[in-house]
Amino acid sequence: MGLTTELAERVAAFPAKDIPAEVQATVLRGFADCVGVMVAGWSEEAVQVALRHVGIEAGSALDMPAELDSRAAALVYGTAAHVLDFDDTGLTAHPSAVLVPALLAEAPHLQPSGAALIAAYIAGYETWAELWTREPGQHHAVGWHPTAVFGTVACAAAIARLRRLDAAITRNAIAISASMASGLVANFGSMTKSLQVGRAIANGIEAVRLAEAGLTASADALEHDLGLLRAISPNRDARRDAAMPEFGRHILRYGLNIKLYPVCYAAHRSVDAMLRVRAMDGFDAAAIARVDVEIGAMQAAMLRHHHPRTPLDAKFSLEFAMASAALFGRLGLAELEQEVVDRADVAAFYPLVHATPLIETNPEEPAHSPHDRVVVTLRDGCRLDSGPIAYPEGHFRNPVSIARLREKFIACTASLAEGEADRLFAGLQSLPQRAHVGTLRDLLRLSAKGDRAA
Repeated sequence: MGLTTELAERVAAFPAKDIPAEVQATVLRGFADCVGVMVAGWSEEAVQVALRHVGIEAGSALDMPAELDSRAAALVYGTAAHVLDFDDTGLTAHPSAVLVPALLAEAPHLQPSGAALIAAYIAGYETWAELWTREPGQHHAVGWHPTAVFGTVACAAAIARLRRLDAAITRNAIAISASMASGLVANFGSMTKSLQVGRAIANGIEAVRLAEAGLTASADALEHDLGLLRAISPNRDARRDAAMPEFGRHILRYGLNIKLYPVCYAAHRSVDAMLRVRAMDGFDAAAIARVDVEIGAMQAAMLRHHHPRTPLDAKFSLEFAMASAALFGRLGLAELEQEVVDRADVAAFYPLVHATPLIETNPEEPAHSPHDRVVVTLRDGCRLDSGPIAYPEGHFRNPVSIARLREKFIACTASLAEGEADRLFAGLQSLPQRAHVGTLRDLLRLSAKGDRAA
């Protein structure tokens, strides 16, 4: 049995019950974190462009018209979820920024249970992970944006599972989506990066719609010599014939990483390292003569803006990340404002930063080196060394508490009316008990009497 067919059969058969508690908790973190950053990103210009493109006005993410076509809603939701680069990571990509918006875009039309949403998320994640683990090379290195590429196929799998499609239609949906998968690293630092995510979701939903309507596609679109995996493989050596492990286990191995800084994840360990140095005795930001950063070669390549001029540039700038952490002791949404990027002291810090690319990679996160490290040299010759940092705070191996996740959520949803953020967070955490999920605003009433699953 070929990969495309086997994936489709596993997606179609994946149950919505008996989900391990650890897996369910991971999915709930993904939902809450993604909805929070989606609300925070709603006012960004890229999202406003997407809203104008689909021809609607929405006051907030909670006010998306329920009758809006799910493909249009997905385009906007996905753009909003990724525009701040504050969404979670995993599989060297951003799973929740694809899967959560996709499922929320479909929910008003299907009114699924919370358990069905969780199962569909897992089906999408596992499909994504199965494709990603077959590639020994680095997609970023040859220009592919993995979130937009694999996210298209993962979205198709998740929506097919949510719609309870049979294996034959699911296989066609996955194969159709493979021909719609695209996205470029060259557009990092621009509005198009987040649009690529929104478009990936819309394409994934479109693929499902076409499959349901009767459109066929090749049964080996993923694994064929001229199929997706080999076509995007940097060295054309994707393991297309490898045996598939138990479906539903990848998420336990690779997890989700919650981002505590709204910048490219490639910089997060270095930010933690600089903050560690900043807390050391003798640190004086005004006395810094040099900052040496050991960082993975692929990470350094993604952080391509060495003299950022806009907040979007700054999200992909190691120099800005180091300046913010050293000068302000923080790197949050408030620091990603134009007035901060324009500050003279921030720009003056950039020439002090020197990156040493590390060639060795982490087998579980191949786009990253085994560690990052920051060494600050002061003008008097004093050297302050962070030591190696393998996992930033928020990584699934160095996780944040529910309280810390809620703190981030509340900060991201400050634009909501009084009390709505708390109710929304509680609603997202109690998804497994929900009998029906419609719009985001419905989630404010998640605990209402009579609204629980039997």
